[in-house]
Amino acid sequence: MATRKQRSKRAKTFRHDYALVVDDEEGNEVEISSAEARAKKQETTGAPAKAPAKAQSRPSSGRRKGGTYAPNPPSWNRSLKKGLPWGLVAGVVVTFLLHGSPVLGLVYALMFVPLTYWTDSMVYRRWQRKQAGGSQPRQGKTGKTR
Repeated sequence: MATRKQRSKRAKTFRHDYALVVDDEEGNEVEISSAEARAKKQETTGAPAKAPAKAQSRPSSGRRKGGTYAPNPPSWNRSLKKGLPWGLVAGVVVTFLLHGSPVLGLVYALMFVPLTYWTDSMVYRRWQRKQAGGSQPRQGKTGKTR
């Protein structure tokens, strides 16, 4: 047997019943089927019927299509704005929750800024390589390809 919540949810779907109607020449509302309404809409616009909404939904993989995201080039100012708050949180956690020294907490806080800059630069370089035409071989410090 269904629970009370399930029964009320099912009853809710029946409360919102609706009918497609059009006005005739005399001003009376006449009920029509959804197929007739679609056919009438196609006649007026001349456009083909749309695909179902489920086919147009986003892919479930979570990846973006089209590559519309363009990251900003790395900057120290942005790294300070993003890394310093996270560093301060890490410093407080190390100092108070893990009972470390305040100097160690300060070191953690200061290390988050260059870490944020390095992360932003990695993302930006990867985006540039992708825009340039795909996977080009990376070069190490000696100039040799890997």
